[in-house]
Amino acid sequence: MDSTITAFRFTLSYAKDLVHDIDDADMAQMPHPGMNHPAWILGHLVLGADFVSLLLGGELDTDEQWMKTYGPGSQPIDDRSAYASKSELLSHMEQLYERAEKLVSSATEEQLASPNQTPFLVEQFPKVGDLLTHLLTTHPASHLGQLSAWRRCVGKKSVLGL
Repeated sequence: MDSTITAFRFTLSYAKDLVHDIDDADMAQMPHPGMNHPAWILGHLVLGADFVSLLLGGELDTDEQWMKTYGPGSQPIDDRSAYASKSELLSHMEQLYERAEKLVSSATEEQLASPNQTPFLVEQFPKVGDLLTHLLTTHPASHLGQLSAWRRCVGKKSVLGL
């Protein structure tokens, strides 16, 4: 899982770069109806990192309200007060990314090879290790792509210089 963890570290760094110049007050701005905004995206990625613990036999750090606001099936709204502050989102993200990295680094082959018993993407990711790889790479990458598109919609430049 070393390469997966390297990619996961990049997603945290990239997320920070993508929001560094966004004012907290603008984090729930929706330039197009139904578009995922930065506050929802960061909260959703926090939840994804938190699921790593659950998959490896631990407890969730986030609460039921977090699940309702940022979880699968939740719909972003343009009410800034409905979301955690930018600093809280980033702080929570750093903490749970660090925890996820430690948990994955110490996961056993038996844990990684065990069946995915969640209700999430079982056909696509039949083993715990498969779902972990998704949660650490393709899941954050897809949502950070949405955040990159959001930036362009509000007139901000690429952070990768491409």
